Amino acid sequence: METTPDLSDLIDQLQGEEYAVTEPVPGVLHVKGRFSNPERIALKAAADAGDRAVALWAISHHDDWALVCWDRPTLITITQKGATPQRWRHRTLPATLRPDAQTFLEGASSPFDIVTRPKHQPTEAAREILAQFGITDAPPPGWVPPVVEAPVVHESTVPRVAEKTVRKAAAPRAPKAPAKPVKPEPVIAVCPNCFMAIPATGVCDNCG
Repeated sequence: METTPDLSDLIDQLQGEEYAVTEPVPGVLHVKGRFSNPERIALKAAADAGDRAVALWAISHHDDWALVCWDRPTLITITQKGATPQRWRHRTLPATLRPDAQTFLEGASSPFDIVTRPKHQPTEAAREILAQFGITDAPPPGWVPPVVEAPVVHESTVPRVAEKTVRKAAAPRAPKAPAKPVKPEPVIAVCPNCFMAIPATGVCDNCG
């Protein structure tokens, strides 16, 4: 990085958008305003600086922040939302791209990213760029990390699953009454000679 550039025009532009702008360190701007995406604000401001080396903190009214360090071809972006961990991106841009390229504004990865494992961790080169701007810590000056309250623990007893009701054994059925005996059919006396039925008199009408 060469000598500190004059950023008065960039400061005037940001103030014209009703942002509060200060320069806590030469070449480093502190921008605060009512915006929801500080990363976009810082990237657009870095692009408006042209090829001048510049670093910008952008802090939203929700106290989320982004730090963009731009010294072509190196673009460092650090963001933090609430109590979530910082997300670092280290990119090396070709001459045809500016910090406000749509891919960067959307926070997406690009072929120009220097990938770390785990993701979004600071590289040594990124820390060196911050040091060139006199920045020793990524959060903006005076920023206080949000206090994350531990959730209140409520204890409760899980009701037991009701045991299945055992069906009562069905009462034994009363035995059926025995069927009435069937009367035997009357035996008809037959005459052994003519095989005709013998009348009640007991004497065959044919044979006497």
